Amino acid sequence: MAHKRPLIGLTVGAVLQHTGMPYFGLNKQYITALVEAGATPVLLPAGSSSEPDDLLENLDGMVFPGGLDVHPSLYGEEPSSLLGRVDDDLDALDIPLVRAAVRRKLPVLGLCRGHQVVNVALGGSLYQDIRADGASPENHWAPLEEGRDHLAHSIEIVPGTLLSQLTGAERVDVNSFHHQAVKEIAPGLKVNAYSSGDQVIEGLESADGMVLTVQAHPEALVYSQSWANGLFQAFVIAAGSGSAIRPTATAALAY
Repeated sequence: MAHKRPLIGLTVGAVLQHTGMPYFGLNKQYITALVEAGATPVLLPAGSSSEPDDLLENLDGMVFPGGLDVHPSLYGEEPSSLLGRVDDDLDALDIPLVRAAVRRKLPVLGLCRGHQVVNVALGGSLYQDIRADGASPENHWAPLEEGRDHLAHSIEIVPGTLLSQLTGAERVDVNSFHHQAVKEIAPGLKVNAYSSGDQVIEGLESADGMVLTVQAHPEALVYSQSWANGLFQAFVIAAGSGSAIRPTATAALAY
């Protein structure tokens, strides 16, 4: 009997197409990265009336992908003039799902917005705009015309962290499409990477290895950067085995 491919949930928000009508949408690169790592993606649309535990009942792991800004009311702040577009329905889906997934000990992978929303859901806060809020003089939003696999800067990986073990590196190059960033770190999480130079927080993880987040978009780098490929492999293996995310023999083949 073939081994069951783990079911990985991804939350999906509304996007505006040329008609001006709201459609649900998600970059296909997330799906491709998960499928090629051995998982079956399950899309969870914003606006669902289901309880978080019901949505997670048959899932083996959760990915919280990139997207719009997280509403600052969720970490006790008023919106600044530089706050980007938000999706209240997606926030209302993501925040309880993060908490429920952590409570249920499901492997959680947060990417870009997902990195930020995991931190907020667990009690942390964000810089609404890293330059305006004084977190960095640098622009962390690379020109889209360069491509989603454009390596905008490097990140310094904290020794001894899960991310360090997964990448086997002290520094890796990443793409970058964000103007918000983690400010106060949520209880139970620790930093695993900082942006080289300005020290913006670029990744978080939990001590038990069940939660891993990065500010970059590794789904766009799986064909060019071994660390990104290995990250998805390790996450899917953890989901399939119901265990913490950790380096494995299979994931190590990516290096």
